[in-house]
Formats: sequence, C-alpha cells, structure tokens
Amino acid sequence: MKYFKQLMIELLYPENGAASAHDRNNGIAVFLFAIVPGLSPNFNSFILLASMLWGAYSLATGRLALNLSRSDWLVAVGMSIYPLVMIASIFINPPYSEELHWILRLLPFFSIWLVLPRMRQSPDGRLVPLFILGAGIGMIVTFLLSLLQIAFLMDRAEGGTTNAALLGIIGILFGGIALLNLQSPKSMEQRIAILGYAAGLGCVLLSGTRSAWLVIPVHLIIFVWYFRKHSFHLSLRSLGIIGSLLLVGLIALGSGPVFHRIEALRGDLPSLERTNGEITSLSARFALYKGALSAISKDPLTGYGPQNRMASVLAELPDNIRPQLSFTHVHNGFLTAGIDAGVFGIAALSLMLLTPVIGAWRKEAGPGRDLAIALALLLFSSYVITGSFGIMFNQKALDPIFAYMVALICTDRGSIRFAPVVSS
Repeated sequence: MKYFKQLMIELLYPENGAASAHDRNNGIAVFLFAIVPGLSPNFNSFILLASMLWGAYSLATGRLALNLSRSDWLVAVGMSIYPLVMIASIFINPPYSEELHWILRLLPFFSIWLVLPRMRQSPDGRLVPLFILGAGIGMIVTFLLSLLQIAFLMDRAEGGTTNAALLGIIGILFGGIALLNLQSPKSMEQRIAILGYAAGLGCVLLSGTRSAWLVIPVHLIIFVWYFRKHSFHLSLRSLGIIGSLLLVGLIALGSGPVFHRIEALRGDLPSLERTNGEITSLSARFALYKGALSAISKDPLTGYGPQNRMASVLAELPDNIRPQLSFTHVHNGFLTAGIDAGVFGIAALSLMLLTPVIGAWRKEAGPGRDLAIALALLLFSSYVITGSFGIMFNQKALDPIFAYMVALICTDRGSIRFAPVVSS
C-alpha cells in the first residue's frame, strides 16, 4: 500500500517547478490511457479528444509552440497521409450522405500535431514509464474481469470492450508493454510487470482471439533483443520459477477457451470445400478476401470509398452468400484499405503503420531510443499480425490507441535513461 500511496503523490504532485501543472495533467492522462483500454475503450477516445482540444487551444493562444523536430515532422506527415487519402476517397466516390461521419472517425490520426507538443511539456523520461506501469495495472484488472465473465459461462471473455477480438488485441499489446518494466529497480514495479504480462496473455487466451496467439512468438523475439541490451533487476532463477508458475496457471485457466477455439477452427475447415452456401467463421473470411481482391482488381487506383466498402465486396460474391455476411470490414486491414482507396490506401496504411518505428529509429542513440524501438515494434507487430486476420483500424478503441502511442514514442530523446515511476 505504501508504494501506491507514493505513486499517487508522484502523479498528483510532480516536483518540477513551473511545469508541474502541465506535467501533472500529462501524467494523469498517460497513466489512465494505459489502464483503461481493456476496461472501457470509449474512455481512450475521450482522453485523446480532450488532449486534442487542449492542445489546439494552447497552440491557438500561444501557450504552446508546435516546435517539432525534423523526425517529428516526418512521423506527423506520415500519420496524416492515411486520413487524407481516405477523405479524398470519400469525396471521389459517391454517395455523399455519410462523409461527415467518416471524416470524424479519421480525426484521431491527425492528433499527433496537437498531442505531441502537449506531451513535451513534461520532463524527458517521465511519461513512458508511467504508461508502462499503467499498462501492467490495467491488464491485471482486465484479466480479473475476464475471469468473472468466463465463470459466468461466457464462451469468450470480452473484458469491458464488448468484443472478444478487441480484448485479445489489447491484451497482447498492453501485456507486452507491461513486461518492459522488468528493467525497473523497484520490486513492486517488477511484480506488476510480470503479473501484467501474464494477465495480458490470460486475456488473449480467455478471449479466444486466435490471431493474437500468432503475435506471442514475435513479441518474445522483441523481448530477447531488448533485454539482452538492458538487463532486468531479477535473477533468472526467480524469473524462471515465477514464469513457470504463471504458465501453469494460465494453461489451467485458459485451456477451456483455447480448446474451444481450436475445435471451432477444425470444425470450420471442411466448410472450405463445400459449395452449398454454408457460411462459417473461416469460410466467411475466405469469401470476404475473395470478394475484396476481385473488387480491388476492378478499381485499383481510387477504390470505392469507405462508405461503399461492403457493398462493393458483396457485389463480387454469389447471391446465396451475401445475406450471411453482415460485416463492416473484410477482416484484413490491408484489403480494407484497398477497397476504401485502392493502392494509394494500402500504401498510406503501410506508411502509417511504420511511423512509430520511423520515429523511434531516428532518435539519437541511447537507452531511450532502445525503449522507443521496443515499444514501436510491439505496437507495429500487434496491429499488423492481428489486423491481417481481423480488426486493424476504423474502430473506436484501436485508432486512438495507435495514434496516442505514436505521439508517446516520439516524446523523449534517445539519450534518456529509464527511471522508475516511484523512485523513493
């Protein structure tokens, strides 16, 4: 309890002089943003919107200066190209009845222009450790909620997201972020790191998100690279014992949903060979991919606009299948971008996905750069792998999370060393 009391003091009463008010607001926003994704994704949108409005007001009144580096400009422009391409495709392709709705949904991708100057009001090295710590705490609470859902006979846990696949994506990303706190010299932060990562994996297993399972070995490679360069303050023996115990616990708790999803996949495989119009989860994806590729081949340059996305895909499929495919996207982020805006949409999406890696890679050499690269690779791999089989963007939670994390990755200089949130 003493640690959490000190944590609250650190959040509410930062000791850095005249910048303390800005820093306090930044710290609270970043900390909460990392905690809530698995509990209430709408709150992420609210935090991002509030940060954007505050940033716009401060820039307009001269309280903040844009003050972006060349690297910042490269990342911000790369982020902005995607929504600009999508907005262009909306107006190129009629009908125009929902253009305002789609434009508003694209606003998070412009947020770096407003949020990054605000984050820069905090001292270097303060916000990223807060985000990592918040990710661990949030995952632990989300996992407990997910356990309750499974206990009350839900087939797949959803946490507070109302979408099992979304919980899986958030679990794999924020659980991975939490584990980076193994480098903290504070024993409590180390425990939160290990429990947060285990809880994130638990959310992935309980949600039954099969695409998120594919991310786990990629994240392990990232951890090996990072921790070989930056040692953690925990003996390998202790880590092995704790890891083994947690692994056994996760297998015991998650075996039911995992076996259920494996059986469901095995049961769906024969449907790929049947031609009677029967649709399963697996055959629906193949049908959507086939329809999307066919539609893109007919209009590869401008696409059809997001407002015509599913109509253009369904038009390429047999009549007996269409009524059974009530989706808003084609379960592949790249194909969805191709339907929306052709090859320009796919190129713009690919550039935007690379912006966190570009922003981290262009920092000056140092421990801060390594940490930024680790965060960027966790973010990039989570979105690319899960988004290749399900949701990527155009979603109320995933868009703000990506945009906010890109700004956070750009915040610190590369020479900044990691410091625990609670140092006393």
